[in-house]
Amino acid sequence: MKQYLHNFTSKQLLQLLLVAHILILLSVYFIEYGMNVYACKLCKYQRIPYFINILILSLLIFDFNKFKKIIYILLLSLFINLGISFYHIGVEQKIFSETKVCKITNQVKSKDDLLKQLNKSGIKGCSEVTFRIFGFSLSTLNFLTNIVFLLLCYHITRNEKK
Repeated sequence: MKQYLHNFTSKQLLQLLLVAHILILLSVYFIEYGMNVYACKLCKYQRIPYFINILILSLLIFDFNKFKKIIYILLLSLFINLGISFYHIGVEQKIFSETKVCKITNQVKSKDDLLKQLNKSGIKGCSEVTFRIFGFSLSTLNFLTNIVFLLLCYHITRNEKK
């Protein structure tokens, strides 16, 4: 694999990362709105670094001279997304308990109101996996893709130091 990556320039790898980020966002929005699959708050929080990364990757591609200054922001954003997805996997596996982030924020006057609201909206907590690909939750796939993205960024930064 290492030898295969040497066939690509750093700029081409950054372009590949940009396309991957855009495709991932398009996919999750299609799953949520096109397939009508519920996305919890943690799922939505995991999208924020993707938007930031698209911006950063675009800057890197169009102004590669600022590489050393901007690449660290990209790495930080990838680590943040890795942390969010790790926490989300832990919530799904019942290793971590759901926080207030996962709870309904509307004011509810009684237990009956809460039950009606939950039944009406179909809202589930962050621990409920509503969609899987190859047996993996989207949080698990997000975790794995961010590890790959970090490895690619490591390869890019190592090549740029040479």
